[in-house]
Amino acid sequence: MDTALVALGWAHWGGLALLVVGYVMSLASGVIHPIMVWGARLQLLLGLAIVAGGEMAGWSMNHMWVGVKLIVALAVVALCEIASSKAKKGENKPLFMHLAAALVVANTLYALFGL
Repeated sequence: MDTALVALGWAHWGGLALLVVGYVMSLASGVIHPIMVWGARLQLLLGLAIVAGGEMAGWSMNHMWVGVKLIVALAVVALCEIASSKAKKGENKPLFMHLAAALVVANTLYALFGL
């Protein structure tokens, strides 16, 4: 079980890398890149899998911390999906992309430092 959770943790970091790379690629065109959208989706699903695996492994978790991270992750996915949908319709709204990136930074800082 520990090996699976470590693998999920590394994959979760990979999802963060996809979000960052997707955002950097989006800056040039001003339109959200699909890599950022997929990175947000991946982050949410892998985060849920890590929490579920941790609960099954008997980890002592701070559920308030997990809840805050979940709400922020849901907001990131929602903002990315809205930005992608608007861009496909020709009504590009880069503000949603920038807000999602800001929430990713905030969520990462919260995860690392528990701010």
